[in-house]
Amino acid sequence: MHEKSDHEALTREIERGHFGRAAHMAEQTGLPREEIKKLLSKALGQMAAIYRNAPGTKHLALKYGFSREEVGEALKKFVDEMKKEGNQKPLEPCYDHGTGKYLSFEDWMDHYLKVWDKIAA
Repeated sequence: MHEKSDHEALTREIERGHFGRAAHMAEQTGLPREEIKKLLSKALGQMAAIYRNAPGTKHLALKYGFSREEVGEALKKFVDEMKKEGNQKPLEPCYDHGTGKYLSFEDWMDHYLKVWDKIAA
């Protein structure tokens, strides 16, 4: 019974789009690593593309053992998925306080992956 309620709670978090929380719950419930990694990739994409939060992205990556290269790969896959879905809004330019410029998500991603070591997590 407990397992069923855990699965339902996990499903609710995914439906709500709370991927960081869902990844944490998936890890606690013992889901296969591949399933957890999918949720983590979505959480990284959400933190980076939707929120444009470089320190939050790095914090998630470090917490779950992603290297800079793995983060770059996950974010590129996220961009491809967004384009396939026709959801261009998160990829459009928006103001980045750190650079003082309007950056598309791909430009934002390139910049922050270059300065990854300088980002406080």
